[in-house]
Amino acid sequence: MMTKKWRRRWEAFGEKLTFIFAPPIVLLIRLIPLSCVYVLGRGMARAADIFPGRRKKIAVANLRLVFGTRKSEQEIEAMYKQCLTRTVTSFLESMKFCFLPPSVVKERIKIRGKKNLDASLKAGKGIIIAGLHLGNFPLLAAKLAIEGYPIAVIIKKPRNKYLAQLYIRVTAKIGISFIDGGERRLAAQQSLKQLRGGGIVYIVLDQNPPYPEIMVDFFGFPVPSYKGPMVLAMRTGAAILPGFIVYDQGWRHTVIIKKPFPIEITEDNERDIAHNLTGLMKLAEEYIEQYPEQWWWWHRRWKRYIDYKKL
Repeated sequence: MMTKKWRRRWEAFGEKLTFIFAPPIVLLIRLIPLSCVYVLGRGMARAADIFPGRRKKIAVANLRLVFGTRKSEQEIEAMYKQCLTRTVTSFLESMKFCFLPPSVVKERIKIRGKKNLDASLKAGKGIIIAGLHLGNFPLLAAKLAIEGYPIAVIIKKPRNKYLAQLYIRVTAKIGISFIDGGERRLAAQQSLKQLRGGGIVYIVLDQNPPYPEIMVDFFGFPVPSYKGPMVLAMRTGAAILPGFIVYDQGWRHTVIIKKPFPIEITEDNERDIAHNLTGLMKLAEEYIEQYPEQWWWWHRRWKRYIDYKKL
């Protein structure tokens, strides 16, 4: 297994390569038609599957843990390949959407549950959209920004400096505020400011936090989970709206905004956070079950139950 020291060296080498090869790739995506982006994505996914790396082992192990008693090995392999194609193509598609006219983006991404969003905004206490790494999840924020909603995204800035600069530049161009989730205290301050101003904070909550948080059941296995969204909601009175984006009708998208999630509050704060997060994750599970090929199975989400180091 690669040590932390050598992993950092490899990342530094990869960052140098990114500065060399990424600009022409971005230029290519900008110049080719959208239909060609999907062809390119499928081709790159097939090429990646020929030389599978450690991420495939992680994804397949996760799929087996969740679906092993319900799906055959052939079905799990098919789900993995579909997930790979969606992931690769989503990355290219996100770049392409940055260069498309807003009218095209509006037409290709529909919103279901817009009235839930509008009604909660009128309350004036802000909204927390609790999302997932499902579908082309960055496009949810892009769609709402283009529609004129005041939205900020909490995401950890990539270590790769080129990708970090590219992401910040692109999100600013679309009208999305960026909150660096890696700066925990600053992120909390900026999130509070956004919510108290009646704005929207978008956060995906299906990854392992880098620091001890709270254990929540996820597909039958207790895992560490971010408690930040629930803490912010309980502190500010902001509504939590589960929000997801899924591929629909081929390569088009539907943003699904659910009704405000009911938050139970008692005198036991820690109990309330765990209880409410459990209910929120159960709802998230329903959408992953419905669109398993669109969720990111690449994360080491179940470290306590899968020895990822031995894969």
